[in-house]
Formats: sequence, structure tokens, C-alpha cells
Amino acid sequence: MPTFIDILSPERFGTYRGWASGDEVLAIRLYTYNVQLSTTLYGPLHMLEVALRNVADRKLSEVHGPDWYDNAAALSQDAGIRQYQQGCVSGARETLRKARKAGTHCEIITELNFGFWSSLFGKGTNALWSTLRPAFQARGVQRSDISGQLSDLRKLRNRIAHYEPILAIPLGQRYASITTLTGWLSPSAAAWISKSSNWGAVYPGVPILVPDAAGELRFAPAALPLLPA
Repeated sequence: MPTFIDILSPERFGTYRGWASGDEVLAIRLYTYNVQLSTTLYGPLHMLEVALRNVADRKLSEVHGPDWYDNAAALSQDAGIRQYQQGCVSGARETLRKARKAGTHCEIITELNFGFWSSLFGKGTNALWSTLRPAFQARGVQRSDISGQLSDLRKLRNRIAHYEPILAIPLGQRYASITTLTGWLSPSAAAWISKSSNWGAVYPGVPILVPDAAGELRFAPAALPLLPA
């Protein structure tokens, strides 16, 4: 009969065992906590992504029309990034075709992934910034600020989606980015996060420390008062 660790795979569980310095019981508690944190972050990340894509779509549709995603002027001027964006649009259409859907504007917007929406603020998009800047209700915000935070959050989202460890990431900072960006896009969406999220009850006030690539940080079991034994 496969054990809990067999089911996870020794390779996947090895990260947690390493953080726990070989203590298997603590490693399982860490794995459990990683899942709890991933679950807690899902809702806020969901709201940020939905707010970002809908607000960006409205702004770009106003200037370039509803089919803006087919207009090179509404995409990155960097050839590599533009090719990625066009590939995302083609992939969305193909997914909808296979699902026997019409491929309406709304369906395409919904199908486009977080990477696509983040790329609208990345390299080669300075020309787009004048169109997208009014979407963010904040003074002095720069495109590079948005791009950097979205890049970090996209990586976090992908790790959560693939059930990867997230404890080594500065999650307090990432959650602050989620709430800040969402608030700039839509105060009401940020209010929904504040009302529905149990982040404050799950994540400790003292940051969790786990070893980095150089092994310089050490995990402190005392930082896990909420983990099941």
C-alpha cells in the first residue's frame, strides 16, 4: 500500500524534508501548510486576474476596437513578446474551436491567460502605457512597477496551479501586491478580497524562513502555530 510520501513522490516531498532538516513529521506539517496557503491565495489571485483582464480589455477596446488583440498596435513592439501574445490569441481561439464555441470577444478575453495580460505591461509596451495608465487609480504609478509586480504574481500563480512549494517566496509581499494592484484597478474588487480572504488568520505576522538556494536561512518551527500536528 503506497504511503503518503509515496503518493506525493519522494522527489516532491524532498523539498519539505530538506526544509525540516529531515524531520518527517514536521515536513508533512509544512506540506499541509503550503496547501493551506495556496488555497488562501487562490481567491485574491483570481480577483486580481479577472479585474486586470476586464479593465485592460475595456481600455484597449475604447482605443483600438473590440478586436484589439488582432491589432499589432495594441500589442508589444518587442518582436519576441508580440509573437508570444499573438500565440496566446491563436491558442485561445483553437481551444474555443475544439470546445465548439463561437470564439466571441468575451470568450477570447476569458480564455487568454495571466501571462498574456501581464505581458501588456512588459518590454516594448511603452506605447500602450498611455492607454492603460488610466486603468490604475493611483498617482505616480509607473509601467515598470506594474510589470514587476505582475511578473512576480504570475510566477506565484503558476506555482500554486501546479501544486509547487511556495513557502520560500516572500508571501507577505506578494499578498500586499495582490491587494494593492487590485485596489488600483477596482476598490470594490479589493474590498471583496478584504471581506472574503482569511489570509490574516492563516499567514503568521512573523515571516516564515526557509533555506534559500545558498542555505543561508533556516526554517523556524515556532512560526507555525496554526499547523495541525
